[in-house]
Amino acid sequence: MDNSSHRQFPGHSAQRGSPWRRGLAALALGLTGFLASGATRAAISDDEIRVGLLLDMKSIYAHLAGSGSEAAAQMAIEDVGGKVAGKPIRLLVADHANDVDRATNIARRWLDEEGVDVIADVVGSPIALAVQELNRTRGAVVFYNGVMTSAITGARCAPTGIHWMYDGYAFTTAIGRELTRAGAHSWYFVSVDNAFGANVEGDLAKVIRSSGGEVIGTVRHRLGEEQLFGRLRQAAESGADGIALINAGEDLIRAVRQSYDLLRVSKGRTVLAAVATTLNDVHMVKPQLAQGLKLAHSFYWNRDPETRAWSERFYARTGAMPNDLQAGVYSALTHYFKAVAASGSDKGATVVAKMRELPIRDPIVRNARLREDGRMVHDTYLLEVKKPGEVKEPWDYLRILRTIPAEQAFKPLAESDCPLIKH
Repeated sequence: MDNSSHRQFPGHSAQRGSPWRRGLAALALGLTGFLASGATRAAISDDEIRVGLLLDMKSIYAHLAGSGSEAAAQMAIEDVGGKVAGKPIRLLVADHANDVDRATNIARRWLDEEGVDVIADVVGSPIALAVQELNRTRGAVVFYNGVMTSAITGARCAPTGIHWMYDGYAFTTAIGRELTRAGAHSWYFVSVDNAFGANVEGDLAKVIRSSGGEVIGTVRHRLGEEQLFGRLRQAAESGADGIALINAGEDLIRAVRQSYDLLRVSKGRTVLAAVATTLNDVHMVKPQLAQGLKLAHSFYWNRDPETRAWSERFYARTGAMPNDLQAGVYSALTHYFKAVAASGSDKGATVVAKMRELPIRDPIVRNARLREDGRMVHDTYLLEVKKPGEVKEPWDYLRILRTIPAEQAFKPLAESDCPLIKH
């Protein structure tokens, strides 16, 4: 069992009208009306839009996406009235448990047997790359919000694979370039030993060196390793100006908590920066232990009145403020629904083409557009965790230090190794 579940929204009928009944209705409208309505029905497969969420609901990344991503998807569906192009929306949710084989099997069944039109998030880089390959010949739209690897829109890009929020290159630009230029010239990496860690290490090292800095060492740990202090102490004793944490979820939380016992970090002599964090991580660590931590995000709930208003709606149903992964699910689906409505089709290639044409306007992202390689570029933020005394209201833990415009944050198309790009 994969514990997948189905959500039914207004306008959905469990029993679709028979072809005979539809034919009679069309004849009553005349031949022209029949042909037109037949064309519309053919454009939306199975007479409904099927949305899948392939999330980690109970494992290491559950607090990053999980039920919060499901709530964001529900908000996007409700905000379009539960229908697109006159067709009802059905939401399917499955827990991949951070297991590549399990995730691949669920995605294969959804795409081959259950007619899922769009998968609105796939959390975790190794799992995302596996689903990208599975879907390459199937052509559904797949959004990636909780994925750091830039390979999704690089060497492993696909025509209908869309990288919407998190991005290793953009976040390493915010961390590596801005902090190196600010004085952290030497760096030591503490990385998780997987595809995500290796990919981000490479990107971050390039940014640091191109900004005039150097990487003086790297130490790696297993996914889910409990005791990281020895590796963190190794990094601190190197004398590096900055320690970059290249991990996520519970690994990142443990690393930040254990770093506070390092005097160089707690006294502020060494910059501690995390490449892959969310607001939930800071909430779980608490500002007392995370104060001064530098991080990069695609979204912050209290950035402006529009982000705050949307986030308060999210908080009302979840009891927590949204992070950028969760907000990205809403943003991605909102734009997808607009493209389906504008094109009158749920065919992946058609929808993606329309998504590139339409302006991206929602409460979540700023200065955004969808590129030919599948990367949605947007402004990115360098932030730091406030001191406990500076936190004036619940969840307002972060301070935006700098906004990096979209065209400066993301890898230029001219440097892309995506096979879809003609240089």
